[in-house]
Amino acid sequence: MGIVRTSTTRILAPIDATYQAVADAMGSAGLDVTPGNPVTGTAKRSLMKNRWASTVTASVRPETDTTTLVDWTVDMMGDKHSTVLSEILEALQGVTVDDLGVTTALERLGKMGRFFGFREASALTQYVHTDERVIELAQGVYDNNQGMLVLTTQRLFFFDKSMLGAKVEEFDITAIGSLGHSKKMGGEVISISISGRSADIKQVAHGRAETFIQAFRKVKANLTAPSAPVPAVSHAAAVPDIADQIKKLAELRDLGVVTEAEFEAKKADLLARM
Repeated sequence: MGIVRTSTTRILAPIDATYQAVADAMGSAGLDVTPGNPVTGTAKRSLMKNRWASTVTASVRPETDTTTLVDWTVDMMGDKHSTVLSEILEALQGVTVDDLGVTTALERLGKMGRFFGFREASALTQYVHTDERVIELAQGVYDNNQGMLVLTTQRLFFFDKSMLGAKVEEFDITAIGSLGHSKKMGGEVISISISGRSADIKQVAHGRAETFIQAFRKVKANLTAPSAPVPAVSHAAAVPDIADQIKKLAELRDLGVVTEAEFEAKKADLLARM
């Protein structure tokens, strides 16, 4: 049909409850639903919403007894994929979506950061992987685009959700030489030094840059910490003392268990190992 976008959502509920909630939510969001797994929902083009026709599929699979993963596919022309999915997620009833730490990070961001980054805030959970958590956010301007600098337990990336689509630029944490900040009249600047180049996130709220950088240092330390060395196994203690072995052999000889010749041969062999 058009452009295909995929994402995965963790639902904090068993698979049966999740399946029903997803099917109901797709219907509530205005899609014609076809049951099955995946659940399929279709919507015609809407001039009122300035939106192309779309096909949404939701593959529901258990993660644990109490959590379920939903693999979404949104197939449509244009750039409203995340909007369509957000409407479905907002319509979910009776189950909880794992927001991957986004809500708590947004609360620390402050009102102004949430105001200027509302587009990124509304779609961020769709761009965070289910095996990571959001640690800190910094709303600002990068390469003349307003968006959000996102630090997770695994990644650092700038997320720009505009009217024309979404752009994600990732910075390899292990390759970053330094993360610094400076203060300007219009806000703070977070400077990323990586692979011989730098990237500046400007107009960051005062006080946010230092907090963000402190969190980044902890994440990088965790990601780059060397694996704990495997303790060296000492084999010396496992090998019986040669003198003790000779003494025991002598006792066996005295008891007649081994002959004098056997004793002398074994003794010579043990002495040769010293």
